[in-house]
Amino acid sequence: MSSNQDQVTFTLRVPVALQEAAKAHAKQEHISLNSLIVRLLEREVAQKGNP
Repeated sequence: MSSNQDQVTFTLRVPVALQEAAKAHAKQEHISLNSLIVRLLEREVAQKGNP
């Protein structure tokens, strides 16, 4: 993962049910919610390609 200097912070609005499901998934994987979201975004971008 990149250093803090290579990161940005942004607000993401999601339905409560999705947040709860994501938190449960992250807990099951023993990672933070942030790490889960980054992992999923990286996977999606890699699959779709980077325009």
